[in-house]
Amino acid sequence: MRGVRHVIGTLLLCGLIPTLAQAEELARLEVNAAETANNRCLLTFLIESKTSKAIDSLKLELALFNPENIIQRRMVIEMGPLRGMRTVVRTFPAEGECSQTGAILVNDVVACSAGDPGECMDGLALSSRVKTIRLYK
Repeated sequence: MRGVRHVIGTLLLCGLIPTLAQAEELARLEVNAAETANNRCLLTFLIESKTSKAIDSLKLELALFNPENIIQRRMVIEMGPLRGMRTVVRTFPAEGECSQTGAILVNDVVACSAGDPGECMDGLALSSRVKTIRLYK
């Protein structure tokens, strides 16, 4: 038994067995701005790729909540393509005034060319510069 623990410990130290805490950071996603125009909220995201490989597709299912935490709408957006180790800006329209959006939930990764959608979700780091909009998963 002691020999088995020694082998497993060695493999963990060498990185041959991934640990749950080692989720590789894929990208940093930030709500950078929100502007109302023509009764639409233009949500501007900053996406910083943290991997050296290109990501052809990164489709996210978002759920937008009002300031009272009641879901207002759901939408699927394509953040890709992303070149490796680069930062890009993407803007998406959402119906209604920006003041009616209090939070955005990244509900799911619908498609991810970088790997398994679950691993891609784990690899997303989220933040918001817009004080009135929380971004979370």
